[in-house]
Amino acid sequence: MKTIQIQNTLVKDFDLFDSRTKEGLLNHGIYLTERLHKESFTLAQLKSIAGDILTLWNESIGIATELFWTEMEKNNIEFERKDELIFALEKGRFRKVEMGMGARKDWAVIKDYCSIKKRFSNDEIEKISSIIESDESTRLGILKKCLKKREIPQTQYLKFGECMAYMSNCALWDRYFSKSEVDELYTIWQNFESK
Repeated sequence: MKTIQIQNTLVKDFDLFDSRTKEGLLNHGIYLTERLHKESFTLAQLKSIAGDILTLWNESIGIATELFWTEMEKNNIEFERKDELIFALEKGRFRKVEMGMGARKDWAVIKDYCSIKKRFSNDEIEKISSIIESDESTRLGILKKCLKKREIPQTQYLKFGECMAYMSNCALWDRYFSKSEVDELYTIWQNFESK
C-alpha cells in the first residue's frame, strides 16, 4: 500500500505524465488500495499485485522512474528493480524504443541525480550517454535514408514507425528536418504499401 501511495503522490505532484496516463495510474492505485483493504490475499497474490504496480517503474527510464525508486529506498521498501539502464549498458542498446525515448528526454537531468551516481561509475554514465547518442543517430539515419529514397523498405516499416515516434516524442524534428521534409516523411509513411 505504501508503494501505491508513493506512486500516486508522484503522479499527482509532478507533471510527468499525460492526463490520460495520470488518470489511469491514479484509478488503478485507488482500485488496488480498496481491494487490499477489503480482501485477504495469499503471498503469491500480493507478489502478483506488486508486480502489476511495478511494471511501469521497471520498464521505463526517466525522471519519474528515478524519483519513484528513490522514494522506495527512503521508505525502506525493498522490491527488486529491473533497471533498464543496466540492460542498456550490458547490451549497448535499449530494449524498446520507449526506453530510448525516456533516456533521450531526461538523461541530461537524471545523469546528475544521486540515484544514478550511486548505481553507476563516471565511465558507465559516459557510456550511457554514448548509447543515447548512438540510438538517436541510428534513428536519424533510417529516416534520412528513407527520405532520400522516398520509400520505406519492406523490412524497415516497423523501425520507421519507431523512428517517427522517437523524433516526435523527443521533439527533435526541428533539429534535423525542415517542415517540408517532415511532411514528406509522413506522406511516405501514409503511402507505404505492404508487399
